[in-house]
Amino acid sequence: MSKFLLMVGAAVLAAVVLFTLWVRTPRGWTKTFLAIAWISAIAFPVCAVLHNAVDAVFHVDEPVFFLLAIIGAPVGLAVGLLGAAITELLARRRPA
Repeated sequence: MSKFLLMVGAAVLAAVVLFTLWVRTPRGWTKTFLAIAWISAIAFPVCAVLHNAVDAVFHVDEPVFFLLAIIGAPVGLAVGLLGAAITELLARRRPA
């Protein structure tokens, strides 16, 4: 149980940092990619808790929230972070 709480805590901390970056970033593609990363960081603990809650309440093995937490959230986080980094680097390289 403590490993689960550690992972949820890390995901919540990442979500807070990404939200802060998102708020401070001006409009554009970088802000869009940071929003994708922020939503994905929130999706992991939410989907993990929903998976466990559905299993505990209905006593059924539920794969949708599990797959979203294990596959969907990390892919969205990677896409968001890489996209934000690439668009920010390209914006800084362009002459003003």
